Amino acid sequence: MGIPEVTKYFVFLGLNIVIAFCGAILLAFGAILQRDELKGVKSFGKLSIGGFSIGIGVLGLCLATWGLWAVFKRKPSVLTYYVIVLLMLFIVQIILGAVALGSLSGAHQSEEDEVRKAVRKLFMRDDSDAHKVIHHIQKNFRCCGSNGPVWWKQMNKRIPVSCCSTQKEPCEDPYEKGCAATYASAINRNMGVIGGVAIGFTPVEVCFFDFSPCRVITFKKMQHV
Repeated sequence: MGIPEVTKYFVFLGLNIVIAFCGAILLAFGAILQRDELKGVKSFGKLSIGGFSIGIGVLGLCLATWGLWAVFKRKPSVLTYYVIVLLMLFIVQIILGAVALGSLSGAHQSEEDEVRKAVRKLFMRDDSDAHKVIHHIQKNFRCCGSNGPVWWKQMNKRIPVSCCSTQKEPCEDPYEKGCAATYASAINRNMGVIGGVAIGFTPVEVCFFDFSPCRVITFKKMQHV
């Protein structure tokens, strides 16, 4: 007994909703990671995982919109290309997940060390651009100094207001966490979400994948009726 056409329709609809949801998450967290990467601290020398995630997120949203349009417009020829692009999305999504999660493994601990070094190097700079980035990091990541409030004392400098939740002078109760470790942890959290979503949604999408050719065949039959 074959699968009812209504069931195929709703499964294919569900597939596109899953792709759109996955794309939206990758786009959002990719944008957050990209923003953090561009705040004066170069997180990754060879690859911007944030930019990669944004690209896949946009591709996923476009693919979901394209699939829904093809279904409602009864365009089997378009759905044929849809299946091909969907397969490509699966592949690049797996690559993104592998790269993001691989960067969190012990074998890639050097990546986190590089981020910490970049933050420490930033704190050693003495120009206006660096100061703006430092205050942004301390305020938004709720941290203070390269390795804690003691860093400012070691530099014989007054603890800035960006180190305190009150944002007022004098800063008497600064954040205890250092920005090097805090910033690296935030980068890793975002990469964990990106990698988890990219890998986690792939099996769900694969489960629906078999219905895409079914929709193509169905629509081609409908055109000849």
